[in-house]
Amino acid sequence: GVQSLNELDFARRCRVEGLPEPDRQAVLRRPGGSYYLDVRWSRWRVTVEIDGVGHLEVTRWLADNLRHNEIATAGDIVLRVPSVGLRLDPTPYLDSVRRALKTNGCPL
Repeated sequence: GVQSLNELDFARRCRVEGLPEPDRQAVLRRPGGSYYLDVRWSRWRVTVEIDGVGHLEVTRWLADNLRHNEIATAGDIVLRVPSVGLRLDPTPYLDSVRRALKTNGCPL
């Protein structure tokens, strides 16, 4: 279920950090449509969206914000991880993921 090299890199880093294996390309159905989520821990309702450089385009950024809101109103914690941040300094992003999982009951 990985759709990009950025998602593959994120998954590898999660394994190194000892985080549970997530669902990839999970589908969330909402009244406005279906959303394919990059990474989701369905059991703990945590979603991570990996943003590559294409997400900096204005129309994509606007769509990403609406998508984020739809996922959040469905009850998930939604975290955004820029691919460049993951490459330069992954620690703060993975720390955020760990905190979100713990907040929603994951026994880490």
